[in-house]
Amino acid sequence: MNAVWALDEPTVQDVVDRLGKRANYKTVMTVMNRLVTKGFLERRKVSRAFVYAPRYTREELAERLSRQVLGGLIADFGPAVIAQFVDAVEETDHARLDELAALVESKLSQKRKRE
Repeated sequence: MNAVWALDEPTVQDVVDRLGKRANYKTVMTVMNRLVTKGFLERRKVSRAFVYAPRYTREELAERLSRQVLGGLIADFGPAVIAQFVDAVEETDHARLDELAALVESKLSQKRKRE
């Protein structure tokens, strides 16, 4: 995805060239086609080659994936996951804990106004 975001509607070959010697054409093509199937990339034919474009910005994709992952974990494991998330935020960047608290308070305030 990083290569596609960095390039303007690349072909598979453009991505292979950007990745360098470590990239195999068929492997890159397979991954890009899977990303199309999963809805992360769009593909259209231009001349004799397909060009690819991201369906989401980096930020949109991070939000979408984190929402799916966290939502699934919370649904499956509830309070234990929430507690671990808060601990991870505190361990990673203590200042973010204040941001998280403010966000939670804002959401609770909005909820109270709706009720």
